[in-house]
Amino acid sequence: MSALWVRNLIGAVVMVAALGVIIATTLGDQWTTYRDTVVPDVVVAKGESGGAGGYTWGVDSVRHLNREPSRFGPQLPEGAVLTVVTVDMSGPARENPETCSAVITDGQRRWASEKAGGLGPTPPDRVGIRCEKPGPVQFAFVLPQDAVPDALDVTSADGRLLARMML
Repeated sequence: MSALWVRNLIGAVVMVAALGVIIATTLGDQWTTYRDTVVPDVVVAKGESGGAGGYTWGVDSVRHLNREPSRFGPQLPEGAVLTVVTVDMSGPARENPETCSAVITDGQRRWASEKAGGLGPTPPDRVGIRCEKPGPVQFAFVLPQDAVPDALDVTSADGRLLARMML
């Protein structure tokens, strides 16, 4: 009877070890991918700049508009504010740069940036909208009037959170 108990204990230990290896190898990459979407490479304090993804990131300006920036195109929804954030992305130019987008948050809610042709104003000359090249990048957000955004998250095309900039 005691030999059977020892054999069962050894079998249980081997099974737990094998299960641990399977979980670590199968879920390890998925866990890393998930963490890259929620934990930024760098958190940049208000008025500062920080490096992530081979670039230095910093907020250049934040504007709040209560009307659409142009006479044509879609109307700004009733009770909404258009928040336009210009980010300075400095660093070396790349041959095949990774595009990016942004999300703004007030700590409770999140809003994705407007796509090209949306409600955002046309960027000035030499200002990008998708991080195609180093320099200023403009992101526009349609927010409810009661929203007080406190951070801007810049994300890569694959969802990786590159930089969180406090506003």
